[in-house]
Amino acid sequence: MRIRQSSHSTSSAVSTGRKVLAMGAIGLVTTLGIALPAGAVNATSLTPAAHGTLSSHATATKKVTKIKHVAFKGTYTGTMALLWSSTGVTATSVTGHGTGTYGADTMKGSGGGSAASSCDPFSGAGNLVGASGLKLSIVSSTKSQACAVNSAAPTPVTVNGVAKIVSGTGKLKGATGTLTFKGSFSIQSSAAGSTENDSFSATLTGTVTIKTVTTVPIKK
Repeated sequence: MRIRQSSHSTSSAVSTGRKVLAMGAIGLVTTLGIALPAGAVNATSLTPAAHGTLSSHATATKKVTKIKHVAFKGTYTGTMALLWSSTGVTATSVTGHGTGTYGADTMKGSGGGSAASSCDPFSGAGNLVGASGLKLSIVSSTKSQACAVNSAAPTPVTVNGVAKIVSGTGKLKGATGTLTFKGSFSIQSSAAGSTENDSFSATLTGTVTIKTVTTVPIKK
């Protein structure tokens, strides 16, 4: 009888201990917020579900502006096509080749002006083009003029003025500034309706301002 009572007492004690341990485990799980499947809690095994992965925070960034000033010089020679009218002349195409800063070795453009006197203002637009997508777009200002040496054709003509940089691509992306230009060519006739192709030479110099904006991470 004593042995049986001892066995019963020991069994009861173990059972009670298991219940206490199980209740403690449930309390711990509840406190930590860990979900357990039904039947997963016992006196000897506790298997918590995996925690969710914390989302990473986005990296803070800022924009940095850099400004660079580049001395530009381009020297070109080529051909221009002229169309005369009763009121003036139009340069339907201007194409030249030479050497320019950053490899802007080709000049293309068009323009026109009146022919009322020996010196007349003219307007025009063009591009200085290079390899790898490089291009500098310019337009002439109101200070640009062409002057004939003689009062009648044939005669040499000189041009000079200021060109405004309106845009750039490639190494000249974001470019602004002004270029001073001068050049010369010779006309053969100024009769209305006549056309001609004349050789020209031109030089452009000035400062190109290149503005770049980049996004960089903020250092902590």
